[in-house]
Amino acid sequence: MVSTESDKNNDVQQFMCRLMNLNTRRLSGQSNSNDIENATDTFRWLRNNSPFLEDSDKCRLLDSRLIEICSWYCNTYFSNEPLSCSILLQFLANFSVGHESAQRQIFEGFCCSLRHFIVSSQDSKLLNNSMMLLYNLCLCDVNFREKILKDLNIVQQIMTHWTLKELEYSKIFLDSIFLNSKDFLLVYTNLPDCSKDQLMNIISIWLDNYNEEVSLDVIVVIRNNFFINCDVEKITRHVVNVLAKASNVEKFNSEIKKHTTLLKKVMDLLVFIHKCSKDNDDSNDFSRVKDLSALFNSDVQTHNRFWFKSDLIRLIANMCYNNQEHQNLMRSDNIIPILLECCAFDAKNPLMREWSLFALRNILEGNMDNQDFVANIDSVGSVDPESSVTLTDTLKMASIKNSISDGDTMFI
Repeated sequence: MVSTESDKNNDVQQFMCRLMNLNTRRLSGQSNSNDIENATDTFRWLRNNSPFLEDSDKCRLLDSRLIEICSWYCNTYFSNEPLSCSILLQFLANFSVGHESAQRQIFEGFCCSLRHFIVSSQDSKLLNNSMMLLYNLCLCDVNFREKILKDLNIVQQIMTHWTLKELEYSKIFLDSIFLNSKDFLLVYTNLPDCSKDQLMNIISIWLDNYNEEVSLDVIVVIRNNFFINCDVEKITRHVVNVLAKASNVEKFNSEIKKHTTLLKKVMDLLVFIHKCSKDNDDSNDFSRVKDLSALFNSDVQTHNRFWFKSDLIRLIANMCYNNQEHQNLMRSDNIIPILLECCAFDAKNPLMREWSLFALRNILEGNMDNQDFVANIDSVGSVDPESSVTLTDTLKMASIKNSISDGDTMFI
């Protein structure tokens, strides 16, 4: 005989009574070794069948202290049973679907427990199910979500565990943050500096592998808040890297490419750090490291300005492609000689030479004034003789009037 929804509703009521009886037996000292297994099986059945419950039955169960009983099982009876706790949390996730009162009571009754599991548990299944329930509850209530995104420990754990396949809800949480600029800004603002860098580094990875999960609004917030409207000394290499990568993603590059204010800030920053790079003072963050072997030095690779200059030049390269206004700025603001000098090796800035050559190619393409400027570079100022590429070599590379075809690639 096929069971009806009414039968399942009655079964759920009976299974809840069984849980209450197990609780009573435990408190009275009459429990036995099979009670934990029986309770786990009961929650497993409830997990599988609770989606079929009607709202009226859910309300009756809530009125009969369902959340209080589940909390006791989770925090006391199953305290050393991570699998049992996981099954219980899965039941609550199914039970709460589409029911506001259940969601509110579960959040109030289990938020501390979920936070504890996420921060301290070493069991991957329990961790993932804790994140899953918390994520589902946050989807339903803006206030819940705001509380969670302000919780430094939870956010840091989510950022730490996203690479583990068995913790898929860590990545799902991050996906949702990167799709909403308000959520992203809330998270970023509450993080310490080291975790802010970590978050930006994760977005950089998302741009390489999951850029469909990053919203344009988030990139705009990063561009405006953490670069254009940010003091020079507070702009991090991670922010510059995100913008450089975004300029290479079709979804974002048109918004970045046309933003002249962004380009002018990039130019000002390049002028500043290029001047600093010429200092022989090792304490200068932007001083050039000429030793090739230093590229493999951990101190250089972890330096707070590692890749910084290369990514600025990468931005210039992409923002000047097929944009005459931006190309002309490179000439009028005397950026071209700087790019020529950047065709030199710097262990702090891998691929700086290659990005500089690519930037020059895009700056000169189709722009006769810029080509004439480079051809007469000796008359407008000298170029650092330490540059690893000669002016003659650069002119050969930049003979764009004869060599560039429509099929050339725009981005690297």
